[in-house]
Amino acid sequence: MELNEIWEHRIKDSGADFVYFVDITMLPADITEGCSCAVLFGKTLSREYISTLKAGQEPKRKEVFNTEHKMDALAVKLADWLETEGYKSIAKLKMGSLSHKTVALRAGLGFIGKNNLLVTSQYGCALMMGKVLTTAPFITMSEMPKEPQCGDCNICVDVCPNKALLGKTWSVTTTRDEIMVRKLCILCLKCMVWCPYTAEYIK
Repeated sequence: MELNEIWEHRIKDSGADFVYFVDITMLPADITEGCSCAVLFGKTLSREYISTLKAGQEPKRKEVFNTEHKMDALAVKLADWLETEGYKSIAKLKMGSLSHKTVALRAGLGFIGKNNLLVTSQYGCALMMGKVLTTAPFITMSEMPKEPQCGDCNICVDVCPNKALLGKTWSVTTTRDEIMVRKLCILCLKCMVWCPYTAEYIK
């Protein structure tokens, strides 16, 4: 069993639904802190939770917060595991230095939508991610970021109660502030649950 397979099983056994081993050598060294691989993993939000939000009801659990916390905790655990194997591994980077979405784009997991979220064909926007940068010799992959597939769709823009989304189509040169007004976002998650790709996921 090769190294990737061993660790993928271990990460999934710890609660993740998917795992990618991503080449990050094309990124600036001050961002990657000397690591060549990003282990990206994540967990999907339940269809029941998304459906409850879409119906305008209050979910029984704070699933977004809880899942995000679990993925953060798994990142710390994974970094510790890899460190004990002798590989430099980093779970907590400098604030904003390398986002999960940037790594996810290189993994080919999805594209950035007009809601500024990662949109995947399999799960829509209904996923929370974690990552660890490491020097472990995993077999890595890297893809060019996918072009947005939103087209003329503006559902997320239209459902945003505070008009935080500006309707801008993402590109590699687009900043977050061109897509959304952060101070207006109230984390209501409407842009997540009403995305057509998320709607396909919960069917």
